[in-house]
Amino acid sequence: MRSLLPALALTILALPAAAHAQGSPAQQCAVSVQFASYAMGIDRPAFDRVQALLKRDRGVRSVEVQRWGREGETNLCVQTRKPSDVRRIFGRVKAALPAKPRGPIMVETRGGLRFEAPRAR
Repeated sequence: MRSLLPALALTILALPAAAHAQGSPAQQCAVSVQFASYAMGIDRPAFDRVQALLKRDRGVRSVEVQRWGREGETNLCVQTRKPSDVRRIFGRVKAALPAKPRGPIMVETRGGLRFEAPRAR
């Protein structure tokens, strides 16, 4: 048992560092689009519209879909071809969102731009 204590202590100390290294979606992605729910599913038409927009945009290198909820909650992690594409893509996604979505939608960039629909009061 005593021989396991140093290894266990080292593992416990390493866990917060590993969790922090992953970071939030906005830190890992050039643009992150988060679709949440009010216990009735995400706004599927808005989700489909944003996915189609990202698929057509030449500045998008890749889009990773990260499903995390039981009601369709999903994050889109967008990587861009150039850093200059980030602000443009952020604006296009923001413009494609409805004023009153079925569930909360947040768009963030690694550089700190952030938009929430519906607007937080």
